[in-house]
This record gives sequence, C-alpha cells and structure tokens, in this order.
Amino acid sequence: MSYVLIVDDEAAFCRMLEAAVAAAGYRTRSAASAEAALEIIAADLPSLVFMDVRMSRGGLDGLAALNVIRERFGDLPVVVVTAYGDVQTAVAAMKAGALDFLEKPLDLREAREILGRVVGGGEAAPDEKQPIPFGGITPADPAMQAALELLAAAAASDAPVLITGESGTGKELAAAFVHERSPRAALPFVKVNCAAIPGNLLESEMFGHEAGAFTGAVKAKPGKFELADGGTLLLDEIAEMDVQLQAKLLRALQEKEVERIGGTRPLRTDVRVVATTNRRIPEVIAKGTFREDLYFRLNVFEVALPPLRERRDDILLLAGHLAASFSPRRPKRISPEAQGVLVDYGWPGNVRELRNAMERAVILARGGVIHPPHLPPTLLPGQDGKREEGARSTSVHEMEKRLILRTLEEMGGNRTRAAEALGISRRALLYKLKRYGVE
Repeated sequence: MSYVLIVDDEAAFCRMLEAAVAAAGYRTRSAASAEAALEIIAADLPSLVFMDVRMSRGGLDGLAALNVIRERFGDLPVVVVTAYGDVQTAVAAMKAGALDFLEKPLDLREAREILGRVVGGGEAAPDEKQPIPFGGITPADPAMQAALELLAAAAASDAPVLITGESGTGKELAAAFVHERSPRAALPFVKVNCAAIPGNLLESEMFGHEAGAFTGAVKAKPGKFELADGGTLLLDEIAEMDVQLQAKLLRALQEKEVERIGGTRPLRTDVRVVATTNRRIPEVIAKGTFREDLYFRLNVFEVALPPLRERRDDILLLAGHLAASFSPRRPKRISPEAQGVLVDYGWPGNVRELRNAMERAVILARGGVIHPPHLPPTLLPGQDGKREEGARSTSVHEMEKRLILRTLEEMGGNRTRAAEALGISRRALLYKLKRYGVE
C-alpha cells in the first residue's frame, strides 16, 4: 500500500501533519533528516513527499535532497515546506522540480487539496467524513466544520495550537476540544487567563515560587506548568501577557523546563500548550508588545474560529440547544418570528451574546414558546441600542400587542388558554387587552 512521506526535523510538526494526513485517509511515514528520507524512498517509493527546506540534522537541506530525488527517482511528487518562505526559495524549489510550495504555519486545507489532487481518494475519502460535533450541536456551517477538522487533526499531535477569533466565539471551548481529543485527555487541563492576572502575579501563577521568594510567599507553590505536567496548558488571551514574561515563556517551551521564582534548579515539564487570542498577533508584534519568536513557536498550528454572524446556518441550532439547557424540564419552542429576529441580528458578542439572550428569553417566556418580546430589545428590528427609550418601548409594546392578538386567534378567543400559552396570568392578559384597546 502506498503512503505519504513527511520530512521535517521538528517532531511536533511531523506529528501534526501525520495526524492531518491520516485523518484524510492516507498512510504516513516520517523522517527527521533528508538522508533518512532518501533511504526510506529507496526502500519503498511513496506517493507524495512533504519536505522541509531547512533541516538541522544531516548534511543535506531540502533543496539538495530534492535534486537527489530528481536524479534517482524521476518525477516523484515533492511538496516543499518551509518557515522561511520567500520568492527566491520558491523559485529555486520549482526549478528543482518541486510540485508545490507551502509555508509554515501550514494551512492544512491546502495540504489536503494537494493530497486529493496528486494521490486521489484515501482509505476513507474526505467527502465521507462525518460532521464533527462541538458546543452541544453539530455545526452546519462549512467554515466552522473546517476549523473543527483542523483542531481534530492537531489534537492527535503535541504541536502547539494557536486559536484566534473574536471575543465570544468559543476559543476556550475549542481548547478543551483539542485536549479531550488528544492522547493527554485523561491528564490535567489547566487554564491561565493572561488578561485577568496582573503582570507581577502572572509569572508566579505560571511558573510557581519558592518559600520566601518575595513578600507574602510563606510557602512554596507550584505553577501552572507543573500542575499541567503530562496534560494541556491553556494560555488564554496570550497577547495580553507582558513582553518580558514572554521571554521566560519562550524558554520554557523550547527547553521543556521551568524554574520557580526564587528557585535554584530547573524542573522538567511535559506540557502541550494551547494559546488563544482575540487580537491580530502580527499587529501586536508591529507595536512591539509581542515577541515574534514566541509567535512562531506558538503558531505551528493556527486555527481561526469564524464569528457567529458568518455562521447563519448555526444560529438556530445554537439557540435551540441553549434554550433546552436553560430549561431542561420544560423545553421552550422558539417561534418563527423569534427565529427570524435571531437569524437577522448581527451578533457582535457572538455565541456569548446569544447565550445571554436565550437565558433571558427562557426566563421571560413562562409559557412554552419564545416570542420576539422575550428577546433583548437590542435584537429587535430597529433597535440598535442607541435610540431613545421611548422609541424602544413603543416598538416592543406594538410587537407584544400583535403577539397577544395572534395567540388569542390561535386559541379561538379563549382568554384563559391564551394566557397560559403566553406564560402570564389571565388577569395580566385582561389588563394588557384593556391597555391596548382590544375588545
């Protein structure tokens, strides 16, 4: 059976790409040097080779190995991969006979496209893969499913993962998704909120301290790296970390060891790091508040979560799941009118805002149906949160009037049944009818 050969001196990158290739249904092998790759190819010809350009092991780099492959193995497809991508390297690779040229951090969608084009369908064709559940639903949005596929592929490796996206898109939940699907799932999942802890305390929180290291340190305390040993460490909102502390974090990631504040010996740690941020890291780097070398270390595998406004197919799925979670004993149905409001709204606060809206709606909808007036006023048509309160109240009252009249019609004019459906008392219904001048 044919296979795909991955050649890279970074073990984490190899494991990440192996997992992605295997998830697409292809068998894999890997080599840490060009020399080792040539030996493997000579013994068993692969269908495709992904080869890093610059490798610290052995005497050959990727371009030199590509020339040897052309001399010995003819037109074997080779895709050159590098973190040092530039025009000259790309031109040299193509002149040497490379099939294609990819840059790190690798976009696995491009890698999978090349696999499908060159190798064809794997043992389990990509189109046959089942949708991946997430956050209580199985997202229907293609962009969200693509992000989940990348996260699932990354989970099988130890490669660092950088999850980006607007506030409220579910980055922390995505980090937990990676941990739960990884070989480390039974081991600790430890979180550090880099934005919530002051800079002078964050170092102690992450790396720990010895007794007497500073005023108030009456006893030794292990840091999050030690607590997460063997498992996964989530560095939430990492772009908010002080730039001086970033240097110590970079060393911890590179050396796989930490030193407590006031300590005299390094402590070995085996930690898989997942970082999240709602900021554009290249812009933060340009401002001088984030280290570029730390960024390159963290984004071996970068995954961007789409905002909710770009996931229209998922809004009602999420809303229904959230409504059920807030009222498990008495499920609430979302009326067609309320569904229209939810789908049409822009959701600047993303899933977090939707969660708050559904919690409010479930509380207000004492009957079995959620109607537009049960939703926050800012969601309703014409309510942008900036109008005068009188205008907002008039709009809501008009919608309430229409809701009452429609419910009465559905109940054949029976006011008692209409009040029960609306989740209000019969006396309250009579008051509202009088208020709106309804006979």
